[in-house]
Amino acid sequence: MIKQVIDGKAYNTETARCLATVDLMGYRTDERGRFTTNTPKKVGTTSLYETRGGAYFLVRDYDPASNIADPDLAGQLRIRDRGVIPLKRKEALGWAESKALDSDKIEEMFGKVAEDSDQTGAILLRVPQTLKLAIEKSAAVAGVSTNTWLMRCAERTIASEREQKANP
Repeated sequence: MIKQVIDGKAYNTETARCLATVDLMGYRTDERGRFTTNTPKKVGTTSLYETRGGAYFLVRDYDPASNIADPDLAGQLRIRDRGVIPLKRKEALGWAESKALDSDKIEEMFGKVAEDSDQTGAILLRVPQTLKLAIEKSAAVAGVSTNTWLMRCAERTIASEREQKANP
């Protein structure tokens, strides 16, 4: 278990949902710091997590004393550090893409991804505090962000309405 507070926010691998884990490639070194191989080998793992609140973070786990790990790419970020690295949603998506994860796995992790010609938009939705808390709890139980949970509810409702109109 890894728990770390960064900028006043807790990142905890026990309470967050692990979205994906991939091998961390790099080079092993001997006690003098010389490379022991010319080709990259597995030196550790990198895991992407989503907190109950919908925040993303990476955990890079390797032994820096005997390994030089290749950087992870997360959008425009090149991550070389070991430990917990907070990410924005777009950076987490960029990381998943850089690891060539299956498109179904990416949509499972981030919800429906807009197609090339799709435009994204934002809606400000005002709801009573009790409804807001119930939505956040349901999203956490489902293991997704509040935004993803609300998008899926809207998509299901629209599909149901279309089905009812098509089959009265």
